[in-house]
Amino acid sequence: MGILKHLLFWPVTGPLFLARFSLEKVEGVVREQLTDDAAVKAELLELQLRLELGEINDAAYVEHEAALMQRLRQIREWRERFGMGVSGGLVRVAAPEEVAPEGPSGGVPGEAAAETGEPAEAPAPERPRVADPRSASIEFHFDEE
Repeated sequence: MGILKHLLFWPVTGPLFLARFSLEKVEGVVREQLTDDAAVKAELLELQLRLELGEINDAAYVEHEAALMQRLRQIREWRERFGMGVSGGLVRVAAPEEVAPEGPSGGVPGEAAAETGEPAEAPAPERPRVADPRSASIEFHFDEE
């Protein structure tokens, strides 16, 4: 009776099954791309090699490394959100501390520099914009009866 029921109701249940199957495959690919850190690790190795060969200076290395480490933190957050294993166990990677907009004396930036005669610090470079895994959700609801 099971095969006959599936054959008779295939025009109704078939498109639903195919849509669900397709969406599950798309979700799997998206999940894989969000949690794959191999490309970022390869970029870190390439960056290290460029520094050792003298193609970039220390300042550029630090700037690019900070952006890549931020991407690794975000990948780790996605892996934790999806319940996937993360390397390092339960250790959480802390985000870099935010620099206060005030100068060292607690006043206006550059105020202390004007008093001491030192040049004011340049503003920190903007952090890369990456999707926040805490605000994302993927849900599929198919009612079957």
